[in-house]
Parts: sequence; structure tokens; C-alpha cells
Amino acid sequence: MTGSRTKWENKPMGQLETQLAALAQTADLCPCRQVALQRFRRIGLPAYHSEAYQRTDLSAMLEGEWTITEGSYQYNIEELQLPEGAYIGPLSGFKGNLPKIYSTDEDPLQALIEGLDDHAFLVYLPKRAKLAQPLNYTYLLEQAPTGAMLLSRFIIVVEDEAEVEIVGYDRNRSANRSVSLQSTEIYVGRAAKLSLTDIEDSSAVAQRISTLHLHQEGESVANLNFISLHSGKTRNNYYCDLAGEYASLSLGGIVIASDDEHVDNSSYIAHSVPHCTSNELFKYVLSDRSYGVFTGRILVAQDAQKTQAYQNNRNLLLSSEARMQAKPQLEIYADDVKCSHGMTTGQLSESALFYMRQRGIAKDEAKRLLSIAFAEDVLQLIEREELRDSLREQVASRFTF
Repeated sequence: MTGSRTKWENKPMGQLETQLAALAQTADLCPCRQVALQRFRRIGLPAYHSEAYQRTDLSAMLEGEWTITEGSYQYNIEELQLPEGAYIGPLSGFKGNLPKIYSTDEDPLQALIEGLDDHAFLVYLPKRAKLAQPLNYTYLLEQAPTGAMLLSRFIIVVEDEAEVEIVGYDRNRSANRSVSLQSTEIYVGRAAKLSLTDIEDSSAVAQRISTLHLHQEGESVANLNFISLHSGKTRNNYYCDLAGEYASLSLGGIVIASDDEHVDNSSYIAHSVPHCTSNELFKYVLSDRSYGVFTGRILVAQDAQKTQAYQNNRNLLLSSEARMQAKPQLEIYADDVKCSHGMTTGQLSESALFYMRQRGIAKDEAKRLLSIAFAEDVLQLIEREELRDSLREQVASRFTF
């Protein structure tokens, strides 16, 4: 990926460092995990208030002693008709070679997850294979002891001209403090198509730290969407590399936060070659004392002429105590491009509320309807109508006044 993403500052890790040092000495730890842990311990956690982590303190989220705990993964694999050569299952059961998607030297969180997790899950579609039905999965945790660390490593490889849709639910319902470390690694081959929808619906004490790496070859299409319905404290990283000409990316997100929820989304989209398109839209609806953070950076390399890159962040504050921090960024080194970025934060339109009340709609119902409408253009990024309708109902259920 062209360009430097961020500068990591080594941060003391307390008890976590002690646990990692002990794990690194485990005799039966495979060499690849040992290397990943060594990389993480060398790079360290990104420091609070550093460039990419100005509003979310990972060291605080990982403070304390942790016990790796397994949740329950539920897949609809038995309902699918897998094309010849396709594979969905544990990475350990796959016989073949996979493309390199990222470098753990650039992402310490990825290195940490690789070092801790030896149960990666793989979705592999060979050339021209198409999955007729969506792959659905749910990560479910009903209860866990305090200090549970949940690990998830998901690898998606869509070879040339293949197609797949994946829908995932993250449901950590434990009433005790826990942290979920998640990574998603995606390769989309030439003229291939991927749709991925990630829905977070967790308890108020759940913590989530996720990192996603996307690599796209020429003429590929990727549609990624994140829906946050309930959360405790969440930090999501999206690293997207458009590495082949005429690749197209849609990256969308809707965050609905209340009480003391904290949701931080950070994206980095690199246009490395000419003629690629990216369209990014994140929206937040914040009430009570909730806190939203959005950092979006688009890099257009010097050789990436004819790039079209658009970034939008729109935020709605429903209380005087809700807070939003946003930092959209464009870094352009090519001169023949169409790029834009924008950000707005505000409250519900008083004129719209007045208009609706004049037509007999109660004030609270008018606020609810306007909030639902605010989320609609993000939901429209989801291509499948059935999923879009289901999510629309779930989003609507979050608005009570």
C-alpha cells in the first residue's frame, strides 16, 4: 500500500506485556505466531492522543489481566451449495496457497491477533465461482467471566471473477467486562465482487477492537457496510488498498449510540493506481452522553490519475451532552482527479419538526421518523433488498423518545 498510514508510538502494556512474554515462551507455539507476537511487542500499542488514536485509548481498553475465552460461532454453511473448489471452514483445513493481503509491520493490532489466535476462519472462492446465497454468521456470547478476551480472525479470498455476499452479527451480551479483538482480511481478485455487512449489537460493557484489511485487484467491486446498533466501547480500523485499475469501493457506516456508548471508526483508503473509484459515507446518531469519532483519510498516489474519491461524514446530535469528533482528510499527489470530502454535525431540523407537527404528528414521533430518515442513505448502500429491509426495522427500533 502506497504511503505511510501512521506513526506508532511504543506504549507500556502492563499486565498484557507480562502475559504476552509468557505466551511467547510456550514450547508448542507455532513459528508464525511467535513471529507475530515478536512484531507486536516490538511495535507496541499505538499511544493515546497519537495521530490516529486521539480519542480512543487502547491501553485503557486492554488494561488488566485477560483470559482468552471462546464464544459461539454460528454459520449457515449447511444451507449453502458450495461451488466446486470453494472452501468455508477453519484455515487449518485448507490445502492451497493464499495471496498476501497486508503486512503486520504496518498494523500492530493485526500482529497481536495473529499471535494470540490459532483458529482463523477462511472463506475461499476460486476463479469464477459464485455463492448463490449469502453466507451468514453470528458471533454470540451470552455470558463470560470478567476479563474475558475474545478472538476472531476472518479471512476472505475471492479469486478472479468470483462473487460472494457475507453478513455477520457481533453479539457480545455478557454483563461482565470483556474485550473482543477481531481481524478481517479480504482479497478481491480481478473482476471479482464482494459484499460484506458487519452488524454490531452488543452489551453496554462490551469492548471491541477490530481491524480490517482490504486488497482489490483490477475491475473488482467491494461493498463494505458497518451497522452499530448497540455497543459499549468500539474502535474499528479499515485499511483499503485499491491496487488494480478500475477497482471500485463503497464503504458505509451507520452508528446509533446512546447512554455512555463510544464508537470510533477510522478509515484509510489508498488509491495506488489510475481509474479507481471510492465512495465513503459514515453517519452517526448520538443521544444521551454517547461519544462518536470518525477519522477518514484518502490517499491518491502520484500515478493514480483519473481517480474518483468521495468521502462524507454526517452526524446528528439528539442531546446537549452527546459529542462528536470528526477528521476527514484528503492527501492527493495526482493532478487529474475528482475528489471531495465533507463533514457536518447538527441537530434535528426545527423547521422539519414544525412541518410534521402541523400535520398532526406528535413531537416524539416526528423526531423518531426524522432520525430513521437520516440513516436511510447509508442503508441504501446495501444492495440486497431483504437485508436492507431487515436492518431498517432494527435501526428504527433504536429510536425511542
